[in-house]
Amino acid sequence: MDTFEIKDEEINVEEIMEKIRENIKKRKENDDYNDGSFEEIEQVFSEISSSRKRSSQELEGINSNCNIRNNSYSISSHRPILGNFLVKGRELVHGEVRRYVDPVFQKQSELNYNFVDLLGGTKEVADDAKEIAETCSNSIEQLKTEVEVLEDENKALNHKIKQLNDEVKRLKVESKQLKSEIISDIIKEVEPLISAINLDLDNKDRLGEILKSRIQKESESQVMCSSEMANSDINYYEFEERFRGPRESILQHQTGFINYFANCTNVLDIGCGRGEFLELAKDKGIIARGIDVDKDMIDFCKSKGLNVELKDAIKALEEIEDKSLDGIFISQVVEHLSPNYLINMLNLCNMKMKYGSYIIVETVNPLSLFSFANFYIDLSHVKPVHPETLKFLVDMAGFRDVETKFSSPVPPEMRLQKLPNLDNQDEKTPMIEICNQNIDMINNALYGAQDYAIIGKK
Repeated sequence: MDTFEIKDEEINVEEIMEKIRENIKKRKENDDYNDGSFEEIEQVFSEISSSRKRSSQELEGINSNCNIRNNSYSISSHRPILGNFLVKGRELVHGEVRRYVDPVFQKQSELNYNFVDLLGGTKEVADDAKEIAETCSNSIEQLKTEVEVLEDENKALNHKIKQLNDEVKRLKVESKQLKSEIISDIIKEVEPLISAINLDLDNKDRLGEILKSRIQKESESQVMCSSEMANSDINYYEFEERFRGPRESILQHQTGFINYFANCTNVLDIGCGRGEFLELAKDKGIIARGIDVDKDMIDFCKSKGLNVELKDAIKALEEIEDKSLDGIFISQVVEHLSPNYLINMLNLCNMKMKYGSYIIVETVNPLSLFSFANFYIDLSHVKPVHPETLKFLVDMAGFRDVETKFSSPVPPEMRLQKLPNLDNQDEKTPMIEICNQNIDMINNALYGAQDYAIIGKK
């Protein structure tokens, strides 16, 4: 018969518990636990507890039957006469039998007691196993709670991820829509530029041949006229001071144009005169330079520290790099030019300017008889230019968004005065209104704005 021996020093409950904890920790880290694992462990612990209960009951039964001696046995007889002899005989036999049987019973009893002790040690191990099982059961309950918390956190995390995915999808849609809007805005900005470029090319092709033969002759004639005017004995600086007005009034007048050239770094003032515009540009931080054919004007501008040069407009423009200027200002110049020279100059201006930059051409307003009557005070004036004519020429040169602005109104005291309104309404009131309307019409014809400016954008 096989036997086994249990030694107390081989059973270490703390060591067993530590190993169980480590095993649980590793399986938790590896995510080996699931609902099936918990049910399986609980089933094992339930079987251990049930088995231990049965073992305890069986051990109590074995312990009560360890001593197999029949000490309660007594010899007697119911026979009145022979009974004594029978009892004596039986006692002799009983004593003789016990001499052989008692050692066996003694050894069997000792064996039984040793076996009970062994089972008692096993019971202690079972008790320890019960404690371990209870500890493990508590740990399992705790793990269940932690797993439930992790499951809730996992659900919340999945919900967050879903929200983020929805947000990413929404942002993608918005980004796509914004991209389309940006492209649409860019197209809206670029299309006018492309149209201006195409118009520029068409104008050059169409007008090139027409003007080619005329320009040379007209340029030579204009240069000759300019040279004659520049070399004349007239002090043109003193002439402008007297008839055009002092520099302070011109500075105030040209302030309305300076904002078109904000942040520009290469503006050309054609016919800079006394440098009013250049001085305004300098004060505003705009980099500008001027050209003029009058030496007195150039000397005066240089005395003011302005960047000017004695040069004809056509020659100056031909020397400038294409698409390098970011603004051109021409004030009170076109009335000094012949038509062909003016057309050539405007075409060159468009060629030399950057896209999106402005050109401003200001001149005398011939629609006002007041300004027209004073037009020929200046001997260098060739002919006035009608606002619609100049607007057309600027447009044909390739500029877009061309507009007309009138300026320099005649002072009210120099205009025709209206009839006063009567306090009491009577039959004369309509006549007064008609007269005043007629006076307005006459004022506009006789005393309209003295100057106008054509503003174009490349």
